[in-house]
Amino acid sequence: MNTMTTTFAGNHAPSTDYDPFAPEALADPFHYDGELREFSSVAYLEKYDVYAITRQEQLHQVGRDRKTFSNKSRPFADPNSAYKPALLQLQDPPEHTQVKKLALELFSKANLEYLEAAFNDEAERRISELMSNGEVEIEAVSSLATPFISTVFLDAVGAPREGRELLKYYADAALNSSAPKNEHFHKKMEIGAPALEWVEKNMKRETAGQRGWGRDVYTMVDEGRLSEEDGEQLIKMIFTAGFDTTVASISNSVKAFADNPHQWALLKSDPSIIDNAFDEVLRLYPPVRYTGRMATRDVEVDGHLIREGGLVMTMWLSGGRDPRFWDRPDEFDITRKNANGHMTFGVGIHSCLGQHIARMEAKAVIGALLRHVDTMRPTGVSEIADNMQGFAHTTVPVVLTPAT
Repeated sequence: MNTMTTTFAGNHAPSTDYDPFAPEALADPFHYDGELREFSSVAYLEKYDVYAITRQEQLHQVGRDRKTFSNKSRPFADPNSAYKPALLQLQDPPEHTQVKKLALELFSKANLEYLEAAFNDEAERRISELMSNGEVEIEAVSSLATPFISTVFLDAVGAPREGRELLKYYADAALNSSAPKNEHFHKKMEIGAPALEWVEKNMKRETAGQRGWGRDVYTMVDEGRLSEEDGEQLIKMIFTAGFDTTVASISNSVKAFADNPHQWALLKSDPSIIDNAFDEVLRLYPPVRYTGRMATRDVEVDGHLIREGGLVMTMWLSGGRDPRFWDRPDEFDITRKNANGHMTFGVGIHSCLGQHIARMEAKAVIGALLRHVDTMRPTGVSEIADNMQGFAHTTVPVVLTPAT
């Protein structure tokens, strides 16, 4: 890892040669992004000509000020990327408002009630079957989180069952697409190519338009409220945003509780705090390491100047463990009073469109585990995924003992 060096020019942000995409930073982002956070609240990354916002208070400031920090561009954004459609992701009002209003119709009260019941039923079926023969050792990513999301999420989208196993490669490539076009980027794009082909086929009317959200989207197209192209891109955006991050959130929940058995016992004694518990998982292990914005004018953040047109990385992972904002930031505490202050779902008008779905999916699994699992403990080291923008574990080995 290169050492951080400081040069100041007036009130410009201090510059550093830190590379957040170096192999060692990907292997231990909490340590290295944490070093960047302690270096400065705003740091200029020389190698990439971008500013990094690293502390929680400043992340909230940038996230809430959509006029100064626009969504129309961000570091490493490629509007022509096959993985990152421009729809919503590179828009500001009024275009963003119009499209988001239509997208939110997919999450109507009736749809959410139906999906919540479906998620709960599937989680109950899977966990009760898993625990039917007593104590069991599993790898939570491949044995629980991935198959659960592959079923409930893709059923909700209306995707065909054949080929669903490809989506994990698509989602991994999609997250890595919002990063420098380095050797790692090209490797992920190559691995994800067959999955991209599957997604582009199954976002079309002929397949996606037959059931679930896909049918709802193409109904909007037929009503003249969306173009055919925007309908396809909306389906693709759902594919892009709704898989990897929710798999990570569920498996990260299992890891957090297995590593902290007293917190699992606490949640079992009081399941009413499940929402706060999940927020604490998202704070400790945010499934998105960073996102970004563009400054529309010269602006000071914490006394540091960001020039008009400057591209900004908002470092959610480092902010989630900022000791200036969080008491005992590296501890997992499901009773934490400000657990919902994390940035995992964004903030303001650019907050995550599907966060209610993600919460329902995770709570369905955690709820079923509460009913059927007495204790859980790790049986090995959880491996961190080599993803440049996302944060996840590739393996979470645990033993689950049945509730009596």
